[in-house]
Amino acid sequence: MQEIERQREQVAAGLEQLARLMQAQAWRGEAGRPMPPVQASVLKLLAGAGPGLRAARLAERLGVTAASLSDTLKTMEAHGWVQRRPDPEDGRALLLQLSRKGRAQAALKLQPDQGMAGLLQALDEADLAALLRSTQLLVAEAQRQGLATGLRTCIGCRFFQPFASNDAARPHLCGFTGQPFGDLELRNDCTEHAPADAEDFAVNRERFRQRIPHIAE
Repeated sequence: MQEIERQREQVAAGLEQLARLMQAQAWRGEAGRPMPPVQASVLKLLAGAGPGLRAARLAERLGVTAASLSDTLKTMEAHGWVQRRPDPEDGRALLLQLSRKGRAQAALKLQPDQGMAGLLQALDEADLAALLRSTQLLVAEAQRQGLATGLRTCIGCRFFQPFASNDAARPHLCGFTGQPFGDLELRNDCTEHAPADAEDFAVNRERFRQRIPHIAE
């Protein structure tokens, strides 16, 4: 037991080192413009949010309070990166969207050689699959502990059926697409995500964690 705890300490140290590196990287914007990490995260989320997001939903996805996000949004609006438009589904509500300048800033952050994506270039498919599996489990644990909400992972989705396929290479099933898939195709931010209820989430988390082996016929 002591050995596994030492191993966990080493993994935690590595993840914390990466978090510090990525936080420092997030401060680098266009032409050296300082960019706080939360601003960088807002750019990335809104870049993939289609018509936009309400402020409350954006705060939930970021894991911050609406009050703390408010100051960030005011700064980004002053830079001309974010704009507000009426929500077509509710005229009393507003959607946050990226302006043209905001999309240009987001494009810089989303380049494949920038930030965490740049580091991941060093991993092959097997390592990426293992990392995707690990991040699913870590995010699920964060959700179980009440540290995160609104995240769009496979484990937290009502369509996810872990180890429900007879295909050893693609052991999971997606109820939305009806297709089997493997760990390399796991999604940490899926646009088709539909939150699972608490009971299904707990069952899927435990089943996925156990790494059920494929039984050859």
